[in-house]
Amino acid sequence: MLQCIFCLQEKDRLTDEHVFPAALGGVSICAESVCAECNHGFSAFEQPLAEELTPLRLLLQIPDRRGNIPEATAVVKTAGNEYEARVKSDGSLRLKPIITEVERAGGVREFLHQFATERQKEKLRQQARDKRIELIEYGPGNPEEAEVHIGGELEFIGSVGALRMASKIAYVGLAERAGVNVATSDSFNDVRTYVQEGAGKARSRLFINERFLQAVQQGPHQHSLILAARHDKVRVDAIVRLFGGLCYFVQLSDHYFGADFSYTLVNDAQCGELNPVLQSHVDAEMMETEDVATSADTQWDNLPAWGERFVKFLDTEIQSKLERDRAQAV
Repeated sequence: MLQCIFCLQEKDRLTDEHVFPAALGGVSICAESVCAECNHGFSAFEQPLAEELTPLRLLLQIPDRRGNIPEATAVVKTAGNEYEARVKSDGSLRLKPIITEVERAGGVREFLHQFATERQKEKLRQQARDKRIELIEYGPGNPEEAEVHIGGELEFIGSVGALRMASKIAYVGLAERAGVNVATSDSFNDVRTYVQEGAGKARSRLFINERFLQAVQQGPHQHSLILAARHDKVRVDAIVRLFGGLCYFVQLSDHYFGADFSYTLVNDAQCGELNPVLQSHVDAEMMETEDVATSADTQWDNLPAWGERFVKFLDTEIQSKLERDRAQAV
């Protein structure tokens, strides 16, 4: 019999569990570790985050577990108009069809269709034939310059659901690295309960620490996990970092009496592979987590500042990429 690392129940069959959610491009797994019931419950907080970050996943071309790049809603702005649209996974636009009713002299009504799809055009042609009404088709109009705006609200990333997800990432990473026997010990009862139920003391906190972000640089296409266990402080801490700039500090245990260990995992969500990590010091993870936890420079739970910092980070990274692409094209 196999034991689920969350509910600790013995099952005939367990599923593989991704350290980082597969919907965010996660590839590292803890094999045969989670029962179907627990796995199903996680979607309640993993799916809303994946949906909220859909525009970012599209911009960075990050596929889900099926290899699909998501589409995203957008606003297309010309000199005189704004249009609703969807940006497809290949970067092409599909404008939302518009139907305008116009009343002409003598009570004649006309219906003007803009941005109709080929399927809609064929349906209109069939209706015109069946009802014997006049259908006038025009070719494309004059091209116009337009700006495409893709965006959304960062609301879920600071919620209890997102904090549970960060705790889950850290805990599954712990099980994958330190082993199931360590992860299922009593030292981690609190974090298991928090991930499953959202109950008890929050095990994760949002943070900004500029020194950490500059010292441990990542691109927006990368997720990372830093684990540090210290028996002298009876603690196991983790730093979960999504898309290079969304940072969570996770206290996995504050009553740990096992051996010291540390680990860093970097997941390239764009390429779907793990990145090698070179540590300049064997205690790097311990120093990084300790510095974030104790530094006066760390800002905790400041969602507006956190969101502003993340958006600024993304803008800088995307502009840098565009400049590199333009330089290579010359």
